[in-house]
Amino acid sequence: MQERSACRIVQADVDIKRWMTVLPTVDLVRPARCPCCDAAGRPVNGPLVMRGHGLRERLVCGPLEPGGAPQQVTVQARRYRCSACGAIVVVVPRGLLRRRRYSAAAIGWVLARIGLDGVTTPVARAEVCPSATLGVAAAERWLAPSRWIEASRHGQLFPRLGRHGAESPRAQIAERTAMQLVGLSPQGSTREPGPYLAFRGAVLAA
Repeated sequence: MQERSACRIVQADVDIKRWMTVLPTVDLVRPARCPCCDAAGRPVNGPLVMRGHGLRERLVCGPLEPGGAPQQVTVQARRYRCSACGAIVVVVPRGLLRRRRYSAAAIGWVLARIGLDGVTTPVARAEVCPSATLGVAAAERWLAPSRWIEASRHGQLFPRLGRHGAESPRAQIAERTAMQLVGLSPQGSTREPGPYLAFRGAVLAA
């Protein structure tokens, strides 16, 4: 997503899998208010403010369910234009992170596998990456988790999670982030293994 401001990205209360099955209608995911000027999207007894403004494709990588096969899917994000301030607002499924190729759930899975289970990055990559072709360097080391961990260190990965210690080792940050995501997982799934819980919690933390 190439929006200038994070406030122009709005997550709908529809997960990626459901969104892919049936694209929500313009009315169903219309923002209740403009995130830029706070104008009501559909004022009572007034003209429509948040108007449908087409679709935008977004490629997303990772399993659609915990433990599922890695996939790359195309999500049709809905765009709206605010007639009050002119802002373009992009509505995406729940669980998509700004300017991240992988879904929040996939990232949560990887951090849990590394931080809680102690697997290597190539093992974690095979579980979420849909590409079967790897270079020599990628087969030995995957750099994406390091970027995610650094973003989590500064509170820039999952909006609902805070910052972590600036001097903490990366493995420790991966573990702490994964545990926070586990804590956010729905209560009904608490008997599942840690990565499964982190997968579900990451969707809510995005």
